[in-house]
Amino acid sequence: MKVAGKGITKYGVALLAIVLIGFFLRIYQLGTQSIWYDEAYSLWISKLAVTQMVQTTAGDVQPPLYYFLLHYWMIVFGTSASAVRLLSVLFGVLAIPMIYVVGRQLFNKEAGLVGALILALSSFNIWYSQETRMYSLMVFLTLLSMFFFLCFLQRSALAVSAGYVLSTVLLLYTHYYGVFVVIAQNIYIVTFLVISKQRTYKLRHWVGLQAIVLALFAPWMVVLSSQSFAGPGAWLTKPTASTLIYAFIRYSGTALLWAAMLSALFLGLSVFSLFAHQKVRGAMDWKAPLKSLESYSWEVRIQDLTPVYFLAVWLFAINLIPFVVSLVSTPIYVDRYVIAGSAALYLLVAKGIRNINYKPTKLAVIGVVAVLSVASLPSYYFGVTRPQTREATSLIDANFKNGDVVLVYPSEYQIAFNYYNNKTDVAANMISSQATPSPNGTAVCQTGGFLSSVTGHDRVWFFCASPRPQSENATMNFIFSALNESYAMSYVKSYYGYNVYLYETRA
Repeated sequence: MKVAGKGITKYGVALLAIVLIGFFLRIYQLGTQSIWYDEAYSLWISKLAVTQMVQTTAGDVQPPLYYFLLHYWMIVFGTSASAVRLLSVLFGVLAIPMIYVVGRQLFNKEAGLVGALILALSSFNIWYSQETRMYSLMVFLTLLSMFFFLCFLQRSALAVSAGYVLSTVLLLYTHYYGVFVVIAQNIYIVTFLVISKQRTYKLRHWVGLQAIVLALFAPWMVVLSSQSFAGPGAWLTKPTASTLIYAFIRYSGTALLWAAMLSALFLGLSVFSLFAHQKVRGAMDWKAPLKSLESYSWEVRIQDLTPVYFLAVWLFAINLIPFVVSLVSTPIYVDRYVIAGSAALYLLVAKGIRNINYKPTKLAVIGVVAVLSVASLPSYYFGVTRPQTREATSLIDANFKNGDVVLVYPSEYQIAFNYYNNKTDVAANMISSQATPSPNGTAVCQTGGFLSSVTGHDRVWFFCASPRPQSENATMNFIFSALNESYAMSYVKSYYGYNVYLYETRA
């Protein structure tokens, strides 16, 4: 069916409406929440020269592509919270039509459309489409890589091969978890092109494409091997089964109650994606419903499992491989790192909904999914979901006096403080302190000791990120003890993610 005079199908109109809804949900309240440390870190790196960015990200836990893009984005659009987050909004919106295309490839337009709707309303994906980090770009590039991968399975054209190589290399340079996307693709290739012994010529072609991807990513492989995911392991603990379950719940939403309900529905619909059913006889007589039910008969059969298996491999490779690595080696599992797996889950759910033959029931299920998805949004939009850097910094700015000094702990959080600091004299008198426990268990202060730096100042502001890991308790106790020896705490204010203390010289 086409719209008269325009040649646009009803699916095209519906997709456009879904994209516009997704755009609105991602742009709404964009600058309301404070820029927090991870975002401030992205901004700090992206303000560097390109060569410096490469050197800095070599010591980071993520590759440099997103920082390159943000670097040039800020030149054009500025560095306000809304402006820098708009780049993530762009990729978050682009992912919506992309999941539709992948769903259409795997199943049909209807499944693609439902998958696009679920992604558009996903509070989990909205959250990271409003954050100055690389996660929405990762989702978009994963879908793009999977699109060309599916095209490759159908035809080995040069344009398809080039598209796959380009999108996959960009994915790997965006986030290291792109490796698990490539692993998922290889698992699928091996199981269906080797075990089934079908179209083995594509296997040779595929190996060639993997070699090209590896060669193009090789310049960063040395960095990857030296990092060995050590960065995340420094602040992560070994995951448990509940960690994995919680990640799947987050795919469904941010408000735990609604997300848990939606997760249960998603699970049921994912299982339903395996089966097709058809009424073979019977009709409902509302005057004698019990009698008419006796004449009902349904045929239920397992459908072609190939596309469902593909999505299952995609979903579980991204989640289970880093989960197992975290159990046996350095912890690397983080729910936001596996965000690309959410697209596979949404498509499985979309297929389950597509298998409902009775249209009113299908529409009702879509309505329930939409309502439960949207139910998570108020707590995200109107709650405090990111550390209140702006509020904590503004308190110090408003009450700062000449001669005051600001102490920041941990020291790296100075970049978050500086983003909102509007007084140059605050910056001039700021001291970054990084205190660490010594081997014998007593806390010592690095860089000559912060006490010598605050000596002579009548008032000391202590800007402290909270809560801190258990391993830093000794450090925090040392800082408080040292300040209490020379000063009296006269004021404390707690914010989400920060505590602000004011110490004044004893009378």
